[in-house]
Amino acid sequence: MTIDDDTLASCALGLGTAADQAAIDADPSATAQLRALRDLLAELPRGLTAERPSQAVWARLLSSVGGGRFDRFVARFAAMYDLAIERAGELLGWVDQPARWLPAVPGVSLIHFRGGPAVATADCGMLRVAPGTSFPWHAHKGEELSLFIAGRGRDHDGVIYAAGDELLQAPGSAHDFTTISDDDLIVCVRYDGVDFTAQRPGS
Repeated sequence: MTIDDDTLASCALGLGTAADQAAIDADPSATAQLRALRDLLAELPRGLTAERPSQAVWARLLSSVGGGRFDRFVARFAAMYDLAIERAGELLGWVDQPARWLPAVPGVSLIHFRGGPAVATADCGMLRVAPGTSFPWHAHKGEELSLFIAGRGRDHDGVIYAAGDELLQAPGSAHDFTTISDDDLIVCVRYDGVDFTAQRPGS
């Protein structure tokens, strides 16, 4: 049984049910996460009223102890960017920090970061594309690898991509994609140059 973040949050704050606590006690990984969260909460100044943190703060807290909502992608993210697991978890935690995102075009924002030695010459980052928004047509000067971690998108050929899917594009290939989910499409990308002036077929 997978223990979700809300259950961990409730129990860490002393608001969980007996059934929630029993489920956590039966799961060694969840037990360790709960212990770490309680230790962090114990460091807060005494006398504060226990309140549920905002979604962004809670996601960052979970990420710091390896229980963020993108935890299942940490190993793949680390391999994709040649990073240590700890650094990969930290970067995935940035997704829920609004200040990390830089606007690109309307409905599209991005985060840039440096990859490890094996991908030192590549551009590394994450894209967030709002519902109903299209990421513009572009050609790839080099190889591009994408890992979808949230939302759903459809490309120009009608192929749909969802969280967990990977897409490897060869040099010279081109595409665009549109977010078709009710929540943002979030894509981790590693590429070696793109050309946004490339002509779309039929245009």
